[in-house]
Amino acid sequence: MGGTGDSELVVVAQFLMEQEFLFARGRLESAGIECFCSNEYLSRISSGIYNGMTGGIALKVRQEDVADARAILDDPGKPYLVR
Repeated sequence: MGGTGDSELVVVAQFLMEQEFLFARGRLESAGIECFCSNEYLSRISSGIYNGMTGGIALKVRQEDVADARAILDDPGKPYLVR
């Protein structure tokens, strides 16, 4: 994840569980939206113990990507069928 340039970053979601954060970040990145985060490494080294106190892992995108990112995160997608 590179520099942000002149764009302001906006928090589009916060997660207490790293797995949920990774899934959401993957969905956005697969749609071509560059993501940034805060507290990801704190969550890893503390095994998530401090997530509640820090507000969890914040998933951020550039201001111009906010609407698309929220639309993607709000869409649960199609369920997978296991047969």
